[in-house]
Amino acid sequence: MTAVARSATSVDATRIAEICTTAYRVAFREVLPAGYIDRTVGIYFGADRVARQVPADPPKWFGYQVAEEDGRVLGAAGGGLTRPGVGELHLIYLDPAERGRGLGTLLLDRVTEQIRRAGGTEVWLSVFLGDAAGIGFYRSRGFQPVETVQADLSREDDHIRSLRMRRALD
Repeated sequence: MTAVARSATSVDATRIAEICTTAYRVAFREVLPAGYIDRTVGIYFGADRVARQVPADPPKWFGYQVAEEDGRVLGAAGGGLTRPGVGELHLIYLDPAERGRGLGTLLLDRVTEQIRRAGGTEVWLSVFLGDAAGIGFYRSRGFQPVETVQADLSREDDHIRSLRMRRALD
């Protein structure tokens, strides 16, 4: 069976939290300090918070989107508009065992289409400096580097930087 992308429901919240937590820890264990990873996971990917964010709250948040195959959620993504015409991809995380199958692209396309339908003419995202796989993924899908900024939740002593990337929508 082929994976499909769909809007998440409340039933998916626990699985989304598991995927985001595991994928974040695996993807960034060589890139970010352990304390920063723990802090981020604790703030953003707790089951209660994810459950509150499953439903959409347009235009800022279109709700979690999931990639599903054979009734099993394999990845999650989300985005929205930060201001009129400007979209933001907030996250894409996959079950680490499912990477390399096109699921990230499936989810990116779904969130991009939501942004486009809401009047977005461009999509922005942040990726950690040092995350070569993430930067390569987004560059190969038309995103261009624009600037570096202090990463969300970074403290002055962390010195964690993110690359802001942008792609115009047709």
